Parts: sequence; structure tokens; C-alpha cells
Amino acid sequence: MTNATGGVVVVAGAALVHAGMAGILRDLVDRTNIGVFNSWAAKGLFPWNHPAHLGTIGLQTGDIELCALATFDDVVLCGVSDDELRRGDLTRSGVRWRDVEPIDLDGLVLSEQPIPTPKPPLFDLLATASAPLYVDQSSPCSPARAAADLAAALPPRGLVSADAGRSGFWLGRTFPTRELGSVLLPTRVTPGFAATQAATVRRTGRFSVAVMDCVDDATESVMERATDLVIEVWCDDGDKLDPSERIGRLREANEARGVHVLSLAVRFSDIDVLIKVAGAPLWHP
Repeated sequence: MTNATGGVVVVAGAALVHAGMAGILRDLVDRTNIGVFNSWAAKGLFPWNHPAHLGTIGLQTGDIELCALATFDDVVLCGVSDDELRRGDLTRSGVRWRDVEPIDLDGLVLSEQPIPTPKPPLFDLLATASAPLYVDQSSPCSPARAAADLAAALPPRGLVSADAGRSGFWLGRTFPTRELGSVLLPTRVTPGFAATQAATVRRTGRFSVAVMDCVDDATESVMERATDLVIEVWCDDGDKLDPSERIGRLREANEARGVHVLSLAVRFSDIDVLIKVAGAPLWHP
């Protein structure tokens, strides 16, 4: 399935980022040419087009197989919780894995390889399947297009946060990350997560958007306490906007103070395209 045979690969999770070890991981990659998968909660460790970036793992049932983890001699899990990637699934798939604590990453000794780790089948298959969705001009908007437009418009140090659900899945799968911390997703279903993260960032004056499928009770509670918060609800019956109108509205809401709840009509039926590639989504009801 892939050119990778033997060797080492790293799977990085949220705890690595939270431990402040992203820079150490990048230094390790620079020295060794070893590739890195990230969980959805660790997106942005490398720009999406960086040679070391092998893609986001753990969002669909076929990810482990299509990431070809079983072809490596050594799969290093660093800061990855069982919510992000189940050890039992790895073992059943024949993956030779081991855990390395983020604090021990600096002392990890790995052999150098002459060229970067080849991209796995999942990377190219998803890129091919998503390409038409990224440029689709129809309305309601493809969720891949909604994610890509948001990523392109995000200013430096801007943030998109999302809850686990349909919209969170699409951001995890198709949001082209350029910097660490530009998109935040929870490791598990955590009511109010997206709104809390976006409101916290707004206190520093930075651009932020909380994306979600609906405004639930936990989000309403955050809204009641927030002075600045921009929420975008992705739903079947939301506002039908072209990209410039949509991004313009988000920018206006961020420039104004107060709590803003916007909606965007999104064509969630596009999930069928991704299911054909990598099986059932784990976050998509």
C-alpha cells in the first residue's frame, strides 16, 4: 500500500502540544527526516504541505490501515490518548507501537533516514477526494470548502475552535493548518469546548470563531458569561452565502464587541465522498 517498509514514524497527540514539546519534535524531525502523523487534537505541528507531515489520523475507521502503520518497525506514540487512537485497534492491526511520554521526547534517540518518510495512501486518497470539494462554488457550501475558506482567511494567531460533531469532523479532516494552535478540537465530546476556547482567545483581542453543529446548553452558558464571542453554526438550513460574504461577516463580527451567533448552510451529505475513502467517521453522527 505504501513505499514505507520498516523504519520509524511518530504519532503525536494533544498531550505533546500541551506539554510545550512541539519545538522539540520539530528539531527531532529536522535531524532524522522521520515523518509525523498528528491526531485531530494536535493539528498544526507542521504546515499541511511540510515534508514531515503525513496527515491527521484517528478520524475514520480506515485510518490505521490507510496510514500503513503496520509497515513500520517502530511506531512511536507521543502524547496520544486512547480517545485519539485506541491501542487495542493498533494491536489488532498488527502495529508495533510504543508510548513515549512528551517529557522524554528530548532524549529520544532515533536513526536518521536519507529521505523524508513517504506519504501514506490516506494522504493522497483524501487529497484527491477532497480537491473537487475545496473549489465547489455551489450552495449550500461543501464543508471542505467552508473549512478551507476559513483557513485561508485566518489572520496570524487567529483561532478556529470546534466541538466534536459533524462540523468538528470536517475541520479535523480538511482544515489546511499553517500554524500550531490555529484550530483547536477536543479529544472527546466536551460540551461547551468550542465556545470556551474562542471566548478565551477573544479576551486577548485575537480573531476567533467557534464552529459547531448547534448551540447547546453548555454553549449558552458560555455565551451568558462572555463579553466577546463569535459563533458560526454549520447546519442544513443556515444562511446561504458566497465565500466573500461569509468571511466578511465573520470579520465584521470579530471587529465588533459582543456575542454573535451566525449560521452557514453546509452540505453535510458530502460525507459520502470521504466514507468511500476511509470508512465511517468516528465523529459524524
